[in-house]
Amino acid sequence: MFINLGKKLKESFLSVIPISIIVLIFSITLCPLDVDTYLSFGISVVLLIIGMALFTMGTDISMSQMGESIGKSLCKSKKLSLMLICSAFIGFIITFAEPDLAVLAKQISDMGILKQEYLFISVVSIGVGVFLLFAILKVVFRWKMSYILAIGYSVLFIFCFLVPDYMIPIAFDSGSVTTGPISVPFLISFGLGIASITSSKDDDNALGYIALSSLGPIIAVMTLGLFLPRDINIIQQSTEITHSGINAILTNLTGYLLDVAITLLPIVIIFVIFQIFMLKLSKTTIKKIIIGLIYTYVGVVLFLTGVNAGFLPIASKLGSVIASGDFSWILIPLSIVLGYFIIAAEPAVHVLKKQVEEVTNGAIKQKTIQTFVSIGVAISVLLAMLKTLYDINLLYILLPIYIMAIVLSFINGNLFVSIAFDAGGTATGAMAVSFILPFISGVASVIGNNTTGFGTIALIAAMPILTLQVLGLMYTIATKKKDRKKRKSNKIHVEIIEFD
Repeated sequence: MFINLGKKLKESFLSVIPISIIVLIFSITLCPLDVDTYLSFGISVVLLIIGMALFTMGTDISMSQMGESIGKSLCKSKKLSLMLICSAFIGFIITFAEPDLAVLAKQISDMGILKQEYLFISVVSIGVGVFLLFAILKVVFRWKMSYILAIGYSVLFIFCFLVPDYMIPIAFDSGSVTTGPISVPFLISFGLGIASITSSKDDDNALGYIALSSLGPIIAVMTLGLFLPRDINIIQQSTEITHSGINAILTNLTGYLLDVAITLLPIVIIFVIFQIFMLKLSKTTIKKIIIGLIYTYVGVVLFLTGVNAGFLPIASKLGSVIASGDFSWILIPLSIVLGYFIIAAEPAVHVLKKQVEEVTNGAIKQKTIQTFVSIGVAISVLLAMLKTLYDINLLYILLPIYIMAIVLSFINGNLFVSIAFDAGGTATGAMAVSFILPFISGVASVIGNNTTGFGTIALIAAMPILTLQVLGLMYTIATKKKDRKKRKSNKIHVEIIEFD
């Protein structure tokens, strides 16, 4: 166990340190902060490293086992109605308890857009539940992922011309906050469990659950937008940080102790119900799962505390100071650098990389996935910065990206389509929400246009989909070339044998 923890600590250290050094250098040179803020940042970096290590180790032991076991048990029942009802219920409950969704709902309420916070949360949760149901139908009836996505995004962009403009970035962002560090490993493992019974484990049916869990809420919120007034007075929110320094660490720590417990509780309850009636796992396995859950809980609490206490205040300050100073030109290259390195510290991406390597039997390496996701996020943050600086309509950026991604989905195999759209969901985690979004919002608060932070997370979710589709295209071309060479080599070999 300690050997494994040491390995995880090394991996998380190498993931967190690059972005930490970059942030520290720019904060020292461009916007010097007080000693208390630097101290809290240093402590936060340590919390991030320990938290990510415990989280990844905990999910390997617990979340993967729980999700896969539940998926297998549902398939073994051979009752489609039970699979559909349970999948929809699981999607709804897990999403309803997501703290990031509650934060988004409160922001929307505070801006005067929709006062009924629980109505918004319920609509988003229903969207996840319904599209998880579609994920099961996809597996059972062998539907092509590209067809589902093409139809889903076509409906989505039709809605964009029918709903109020202010709902478009909110809808896209709502699809991003549903895939948190707890839900991603569980849903991916849930898919692996179903695929292991209905098909081979390396089949594309094992992936795509995160993609559909992100698409469902967007369509659901767009539907809600049809019933809202087209013109309202949006209340601009302040980007001022209410807590900073050591006080921020203690405030966030106590808050996340409860928030993460609330997020984990529905998954634990669902697992207990399945264990009593269907799973019947051994006491040894249950003990391992409990230990893994403790690791996961502590890891997520420490990670989220570190991100929000150390990175968020610096990000907001960094964005506003640079935008108002003589070095505002550096915002564009800085956004590329931050985007590239920030994703390496995202826990959900680490889970996806590992699962993809397992599903493809090592044909697609974790490092390859990491590189293409990082490139995608770097371009995403650049586009978000350009959108903010020049007040560009979000649809002008998103529409071409998704059109190209959908077109490529019909060229690539189902496996890469699922990987690409899953990556978009996992990229929009705590680091994006708590660093990139405040950084962009800090810039927006200075330049004085009507830009809000909404839409930034949507862009971070979109571009990795396209870059991984490009990876899929490269992989497909390389595989075809290899097959042609192999056939040619076999033909020559046969001719030599016949000659002899």
